[in-house]
Amino acid sequence: MIYMGHFSFESHWVVPPPSAASHGYFTCMAEAESVEKALDKFQGLLRRLARTSTIFTEVAEVYLDSCIEIKSIRTNGFLAHYKEMRGECKEAISTSLVGVGTNSHVVAYQFTGEQCEDHADDSVNQPFLIFRE
Repeated sequence: MIYMGHFSFESHWVVPPPSAASHGYFTCMAEAESVEKALDKFQGLLRRLARTSTIFTEVAEVYLDSCIEIKSIRTNGFLAHYKEMRGECKEAISTSLVGVGTNSHVVAYQFTGEQCEDHADDSVNQPFLIFRE
């Protein structure tokens, strides 16, 4: 069975800027025989990433928001996770497949939109989908 875990965390940076706080969300996937074994795999993965990368350097606690057991995937797909945040968008970091080496099992695709006409080398981030104009 495939399991998808959605997690949240808070960070408290002690290096400049002084006492800066931040928070974030991430998703992990694992194949396991049960939800308990999947959660064990998630815990092992997060501990390994904390040792081998810098993404959890200032993170003290990680919270499991939900764990989804995927028995099969509908032909049209499904919305796995939704989180709405109020207020203006603040500075953030977003990345995919942290700690995953190059292999044929997982690939991340990024949609950046069209190239800017005035600056051919600068990528312009455009919406993937617009509901209203």
